[in-house]
Amino acid sequence: MAATTLTDRKNAAISRGVGMTTQIYADRAENAEIWDKEGRRYIDFAAGIAVLNTGHRHPRVIAAVKDQLDHFTHTCHQVVPYESYVHLAERLNALTPGNFEKKTIFVTTGAEAVENAVKIARAATGRSAVIAFGGGFHGRTFMGMALNAGRCLPCPVPGRAAWRDAGSVAGRAEEAVCR
Repeated sequence: MAATTLTDRKNAAISRGVGMTTQIYADRAENAEIWDKEGRRYIDFAAGIAVLNTGHRHPRVIAAVKDQLDHFTHTCHQVVPYESYVHLAERLNALTPGNFEKKTIFVTTGAEAVENAVKIARAATGRSAVIAFGGGFHGRTFMGMALNAGRCLPCPVPGRAAWRDAGSVAGRAEEAVCR
């Protein structure tokens, strides 16, 4: 099927809020390569936005997925927990450097990770303010977009001019937050 036909279908069926970097529609992939619907081969430099560290269709990943499907597909750990979730958390906690109690949380998106990190930091510090660096992408949730939109004061980067005049109200607030 031609990419233009798929693009027309995509435009009719999917919200404009879902951006696309390319008009290459994947048909299959192996290791670090993707083939489009017309059979053209590409090197996958994006790797699913850095989530495919083993490449496409790594044999050990495929074997693990097949094994899991033989047990159950999904239960939502918060509703019906399972041992492999606990085991992976224990493994990650053991690998994390430092001599302190460690805890792990698994989430499905970067935005969910950002929101939980903010909640955890607020609970741990007792502070309500957060610092977000300008130009970063923090997700499509309301909190992520608020961080993107500069509703949190940007922290000055060493060697760069301050974002706001130090004598202004915003500059004084920034100075207090960035201490």
